[in-house]
Amino acid sequence: MVDKIKLFAKKDFMKSFFICFFIAFLSFLPFVIKGEGFFVLTNDFNDQQIPFTIGLHNALLDSGISGFSWDIDLGTSTMDGFSFYELGSPFFWLSMLFPANAFPYIVAWLFMLKFAFAGVTSCFYLKRFVGDSKWAVLGSVLYAFSGFSLLNLVFYHFHDAIVFFPLLLIGLERYKEKKDYKFFIITIFLNCIINYFFFVGEVVFLIIYYLFRFARKDIKGMLIDMVQCVGCGILGVGMAAFVFIPNIIFISGNPRTGSFSGILNMLTNSLTEYMYIVKNLLLPNETITDISAVYTSRFSSHGFYLPMIGLVLIIAYLTKKRDWLSKIIIYLAVASFIPLLSDVFYMYSAAQMRWWYMFALMGILASVRMLEEPDSAAIKLGTGIYIGLIVVFMVVLNIFKAINLNDVNWISNPNRLYTHVGLTIVGAVITCVIAVQPQVNYKNILRTVSIFSLGLLFSTMFIYKTCDWLGLQAYKQRFQVATQLELPNNQYRLNDTMNLISMTAHVAGFTNQSSTDTNSIRDFEDIFDYYAEVVGMPKNDIPGLAELLAGKYYIAFSNQEGLVVDEYDTDLGTVYLMERGACPIGFAVDSYITMEELKSMDVNSRAIALLDSVVLDEDSLTEGIKADLPEKKASDIDLETSVSDYVTEHTYGSVLGFNKDGHGMTCLTGYDEDTYVYFSVPYDAGWTATVDGEKTDIIESGGMMLIKVPAGQHNVVFKYVTPGLMVGGIITGISWAVYAIIIVVSKRKNLKLA
Repeated sequence: MVDKIKLFAKKDFMKSFFICFFIAFLSFLPFVIKGEGFFVLTNDFNDQQIPFTIGLHNALLDSGISGFSWDIDLGTSTMDGFSFYELGSPFFWLSMLFPANAFPYIVAWLFMLKFAFAGVTSCFYLKRFVGDSKWAVLGSVLYAFSGFSLLNLVFYHFHDAIVFFPLLLIGLERYKEKKDYKFFIITIFLNCIINYFFFVGEVVFLIIYYLFRFARKDIKGMLIDMVQCVGCGILGVGMAAFVFIPNIIFISGNPRTGSFSGILNMLTNSLTEYMYIVKNLLLPNETITDISAVYTSRFSSHGFYLPMIGLVLIIAYLTKKRDWLSKIIIYLAVASFIPLLSDVFYMYSAAQMRWWYMFALMGILASVRMLEEPDSAAIKLGTGIYIGLIVVFMVVLNIFKAINLNDVNWISNPNRLYTHVGLTIVGAVITCVIAVQPQVNYKNILRTVSIFSLGLLFSTMFIYKTCDWLGLQAYKQRFQVATQLELPNNQYRLNDTMNLISMTAHVAGFTNQSSTDTNSIRDFEDIFDYYAEVVGMPKNDIPGLAELLAGKYYIAFSNQEGLVVDEYDTDLGTVYLMERGACPIGFAVDSYITMEELKSMDVNSRAIALLDSVVLDEDSLTEGIKADLPEKKASDIDLETSVSDYVTEHTYGSVLGFNKDGHGMTCLTGYDEDTYVYFSVPYDAGWTATVDGEKTDIIESGGMMLIKVPAGQHNVVFKYVTPGLMVGGIITGISWAVYAIIIVVSKRKNLKLA
């Protein structure tokens, strides 16, 4: 048994696992120790990745994948809100073995595993193209710690795509080599379910890869082959349809989904963008929050640099080879500079180079093949060209800085920039010296690449942590508050915009950092002329808005005037939960204003108007509504009425016995006459409402919900089921049945052949 374990540990993919894990372990360990086990980084990692993982954990325990999460902004479908993040991630499901609030203590270790498994999957792919698999091990280190991986540390969930993408290429290779449909289909399923956004880009890349790798003159045969590949793709996606279809429905109505702006507009980029692309192809990655040149910060994924070797061996390969690999590398390099070709990876949503991990893998394949079959002249030439390109880039950059071209801060941190330039040139020279030897010393190049990888990963994390706006102790304090927080009345929200507090506490709040909140929230924000891709509208900037949206409770970090409803002990002292006036989530309304009239008012008066009258589009106005509710014009709104007066009025008009969970919400009504009730809950096609068991219409009101209830006492029930989930589930069941048939038929064929 011991001998078998030793043999298993010596396998190439296990070497990749251990090397990559050890590099990541040494890099993360100082920060884990400093945080006493609690690991944070900066910006999106702290504000989204940690709380969203905790929030997903809580949501699944609450209502499963079909439910509604009250923790994302004003409320969003669990499926829609979390699929882009981690719903399909095996690493997330591993974290489910621990309590939800343990995540900040285990995330560093999960990150180490992600780096290790990125090494494993890339090793499996690369070894198909080298004679000696040790070069695949080296390539796996380059892939796991490429500039793309390190730059995107703040986007923890991006690393799932990095880990599983090589399997997709292996699936295609095995299909072409052995007609292995089964493995190809399962790799499509895995990548589709892990992250639908990255999967779309991977499918585009797979088409490009196929055309360069397997295109042939036999057009008929190739078309048949492509149809079979498409069939595998359809079945693989069908197996993941229970996740994929609901998300396609969601993003099809998302105003942040990109649009094609015309061929001519997408043929060129700005000079600043060209320079930034060149910089990130030539030099080591920087943090997206603190950049030394061209931009000072940019939340995109422009990271490519291969530890130590940079572009040396890629350029050498291109000068020597004219094969499919060199052609695809040239195509991808050109595509990086042309939005028409770059943005196609994500259907003309701004790609932001979030496909460069695929590009990097092709460059790594070329590099390891060059090392296995070195050509001294080509490597020396590649080194010279690479260093020359860096010098030319730096000269041009300094000229732009000297003349202050376009008022761009071309070099904002010269010390770091020149350190990176020096490091890159040193790495290129070391690569050249090792690679031009009569016998390339594998251990030397693996050792030096590993040292570079360790240094780059550690320094990237170090700089990220220096950009943390909140600081470790302050962040931990808020986490400690959230683990204790409970709202006294769940018909109100926490008036706090920090994802960490609402999602960790599992309470409704005003969280404002999400790429995937429900589309109707964007409709509501449009009332106030607000639009941002990720950051939700600040609810306290518009008079009366926080009160309208039930923002009754807030957190104070020092003792102050006001009603204290709870206190929490933290490492930095006592924190207080305070109470203020706010409308309940559900309350009666007695008039309406049209959207056109509302939009004619000053933006700072519109929340007051909504406290006075419910807003309705002309399309929503039925004869019944017109008969039941008086219309108010903008001039009819009494802006002198205080917010507190409206709060008092709506508190008296509140629904009773309000309760909510991941399946929906329930309440009692007891009005003297037929009444319309407004709920500050985002409208979604997944909602159904019943009054005493009888279905009633839900009227969309500026992105929120309105229903009519009859006079007297009644039970009102809102239930939520993710749109498309049932259809997706049926397709998934059918697809898995077909896949099972394929497996059975395949086994029978193999038995006959045997």
